[in-house]
Amino acid sequence: MASAIAFQRNRYVRRLTERFARLSLRARIAGTMIALVAVAGVVLSVWAYMADERLKRGVTFDLLSEELTHFEQRMRIDRGAEPLRSARLRIYRSTDIAELPRHIAMLPPGHMHRVRSQGRMLDILVRDTDFGRLYITYDVTPHARQELIAIVVLALGVIAIVAIAGVAAQTISRRLVKPITALADRLTQIDPGERHVRIGAQFAGAELEPIARSVDAFMERLDGFVEREQSFTATASHELRTPLAVVRGAVELLETQLADRPGASKAVERIQRAVREMTEFTDALLALSREQLADGPAEPYCDVNAVLARVIDDQRSVAPGKRIVLDIDPARPPSVAAPESMVAMTIGNLVRNAMQHGDGTEVLCRSRDRELIVRNAGALPATKLPQSPGRFTTHPGGYGMGLYIVRRICERYGWAIRLENTSEGVTARIKWRGGEADSR
Repeated sequence: MASAIAFQRNRYVRRLTERFARLSLRARIAGTMIALVAVAGVVLSVWAYMADERLKRGVTFDLLSEELTHFEQRMRIDRGAEPLRSARLRIYRSTDIAELPRHIAMLPPGHMHRVRSQGRMLDILVRDTDFGRLYITYDVTPHARQELIAIVVLALGVIAIVAIAGVAAQTISRRLVKPITALADRLTQIDPGERHVRIGAQFAGAELEPIARSVDAFMERLDGFVEREQSFTATASHELRTPLAVVRGAVELLETQLADRPGASKAVERIQRAVREMTEFTDALLALSREQLADGPAEPYCDVNAVLARVIDDQRSVAPGKRIVLDIDPARPPSVAAPESMVAMTIGNLVRNAMQHGDGTEVLCRSRDRELIVRNAGALPATKLPQSPGRFTTHPGGYGMGLYIVRRICERYGWAIRLENTSEGVTARIKWRGGEADSR
């Protein structure tokens, strides 16, 4: 039973803790302050009431004890002395017990008792003496009424103090949270593409200045990192494009010189295809490494079906053992506002991934309206589906570079991509956006 009660208490405490944690910082500060004031007010009020009650009962006990002692002294002189009978104070002897109500006559001696009799509140002291049992009653009804009024006034005072504390807590909590809100708003207003932003001066002298300075230090390091990356991008752009241009020119020269040699021309075609894929890969990486500017030049429109056909021709020559089924709708060819290299990189990585990691020998590529579907036989475990931001791969031991680039390109141009298990196999879907149909 005790364990069940303890479990229930812990459950209630846990629920209260969870609800308190879900409150805003301002509400938690104000609530804590109000609770502390309320508890302190109630504790002090109860302590003051109990101390006052104990003091009054001690004074009343001394008064009644002194009256009984005085009456005993009178009875030692005159055994027929009449007991005290006033409006509020009365003494009864054992011979007068018939005048007392039964619940008073049965009270034990030695202690003072408070009882209600005939609509009045009485303090009664009972003592056994040489002359029998003596009872002295003291009517404290007026005092009881005053105590009730005092309790009501005390309760109203505590409520008023708590109300004032609530208003003060709201004001104080608002002022305490205001710098935090201002810091959060300032951080929200920072544009990711904006460089050399500093906020420490705005919070100089405030409690949040160390946090603002830490943010400035982080922003400074981030600016340095971005500048180094942009410098590397500019250098890599030159260093990668120049050798590729040289290779492309050399291949064109070889193609002219070896036109009469069929065996050599196939090798030249493979080199041309590799150079083209490398060029598209370089363009995609360099474009993704830069922030997209809202006021930049408009992207050229690209024919998705034309790029799809070219990519499939390249992949068929690379993997002749695989059968690629191309299903397109020539009546409604989709076009997207993106460079051809980006579209080719996206489609090529999806098709290449399906060919390399599919269980069967057939890969389906279907283009309908503004949706591209690439499907291969097999299934992926739920834990291998590429939904996490860190890895985007269908191969257990791979780094997922190809599909990671696909996802980055889709995020850049607002295309929706999804990789899922269906009844027909592993399916990759891309919904194109930003084309001519969208702009009309």
